[in-house]
Amino acid sequence: MIEEKETILDQKVTRRDFLKISGMSVLGISAVSWLFPGCSNAVNDEVMLFENASGVIVHISNRCTGCLLCESTCSVVNDGKASQTTARVKISRNFAYGPEGVTGAWWNNPGDMGNFKLVAETCRQCEVPACALACPEQAIYQDKKTGAKIVDAEKCIGCGTCTAACPWNIPTVDPDLKVSTKCVLCHGYPGCVSTCPTGALNFVTWEDAIQKYKEHFKVS
Repeated sequence: MIEEKETILDQKVTRRDFLKISGMSVLGISAVSWLFPGCSNAVNDEVMLFENASGVIVHISNRCTGCLLCESTCSVVNDGKASQTTARVKISRNFAYGPEGVTGAWWNNPGDMGNFKLVAETCRQCEVPACALACPEQAIYQDKKTGAKIVDAEKCIGCGTCTAACPWNIPTVDPDLKVSTKCVLCHGYPGCVSTCPTGALNFVTWEDAIQKYKEHFKVS
């Protein structure tokens, strides 16, 4: 008989095993709870491990016109309503002054009020997702097909801990449903990518990224 292999998506490990694999210290993992109040339950005796997603959505600023069609498409497809707030791709919040907001040299920064380079923020689909590790209800899991980190609406309590934990504040709590939202990669065919009129958004698989890396750096 051929023994089937289990991926780490189907495994649960103890906290000690997780620390060995990830290289995180006890002090470091304790700091997660201290920095993000309400997430103490996320660091318990069993921790889920995650694998890389099948790919990631990237944004090319030089091609972006700021039409915001990506935000509308994303929210309509996922939420049934056009909403800049719940859109998984974030560009409207960076439209005027860029991700850093108003600074002393705002005219040189990205944004419509600066150098006109528009910046869209998308979920990085982190291999070690801070949003999932911080969730007090363990409501963020990994889709086995795409590898995307997805919010379980039935478990989510809308506390916003995932938003605070994410370095880019990508997960967003729907103000109407009181449930967090984040990119699900649309089964590998993101609507924001397909509707972008200038090709500013692209879905890049890890295989493509690795191949381009090899070609660029002549890696065998």
